[in-house]
Amino acid sequence: MSDREIPYQISWGLRLSISPSRLHIKDWIHLVEKNEKKLAGWKGGSLSIAGRTTLISANLSSSFIYHMSIYLLPKTITKKLDGQRRSFFWQGGSLKRKYHLARWTTICKSKNKRGLGIKDIQKMNISLLCKWWWKLKNEEGLWQQIIQKKYLSNDLVSTVKGRMDDSPIWKDLLQIRCVYLKGRKIQTNRGDKTLFWLDPWLTHQPLCVMYPILFDLCDMKKCTVLEFWKKNGQLHFTRWLPPILFEQWVDVVNLAFSFPFSNEHDVVRWAWHRKGFTSKSIYDKLTSDDNGCHFGHIWKAKIPYKIKIFCWLLEQKAILTKDTMIRRNWVGDPTCYLCSYPETA
Repeated sequence: MSDREIPYQISWGLRLSISPSRLHIKDWIHLVEKNEKKLAGWKGGSLSIAGRTTLISANLSSSFIYHMSIYLLPKTITKKLDGQRRSFFWQGGSLKRKYHLARWTTICKSKNKRGLGIKDIQKMNISLLCKWWWKLKNEEGLWQQIIQKKYLSNDLVSTVKGRMDDSPIWKDLLQIRCVYLKGRKIQTNRGDKTLFWLDPWLTHQPLCVMYPILFDLCDMKKCTVLEFWKKNGQLHFTRWLPPILFEQWVDVVNLAFSFPFSNEHDVVRWAWHRKGFTSKSIYDKLTSDDNGCHFGHIWKAKIPYKIKIFCWLLEQKAILTKDTMIRRNWVGDPTCYLCSYPETA
């Protein structure tokens, strides 16, 4: 065993590689191999497409949730895992290549937006990692104390920058921080956790968007509202402000001092779910740009699941009728054997 890698075996079969440096692709191959062993034991060829869909959602998509909750998986690994799921969905256990009738990105959409509801691994990975940012500022424990001392002693969550000696896990968290910050909402009381320029605390837009020129000229771009208040509104700019900009700055100061401050600490809330933070709310937000029809008449119908998926493929115009096969470079007679008209869905 090399000094660089120290594998840690979990008692119930989950394996996590821990290393002082960033993990390489070879350190994640065991996830791919684990899925291959599962697929080898399953009789995918004897299952209907509905059974394979259920197995993918219940097992193949969730067997590496533990790892995605700790690390940001490399794109190479997510592509391999997606390839395994995609092949099993269309081919079962067969080695013979079959037509892939619909795009995998379409299948990974929710049922409300034209898909089959199979989870997108990369977006699920981001959603699971964001919970650490929430726990960091809203829960107390040994982990929070260590992170606060090592990384956040003089910074806020929104301003801390990466360093060369950061741990791999912390580097992964910094990569997905922008997603968390979009869903975070700060209730400003005394301004100790609210950034004066970068957080939307006076209006629904941050001041850096409302007054971009003032923001560019200000030397204290990352000051908190509390620091602004302690300095009595006297922030430093790189040069003297002309009359027009000076009037804008006076308006900003007057608006800021009219805010109803209190002596309590700022409270971090979650804007994407009324009951508080959930990983599901982040996943729903990441997939909110997906579009497509809601085939409610299919999913609500009292028919077997495999017939529902067949009807879904029919709505996608993906059934292997002769007109579809010709588009896939099939060579043959396009007419129907029964009515002698071109065969279509």
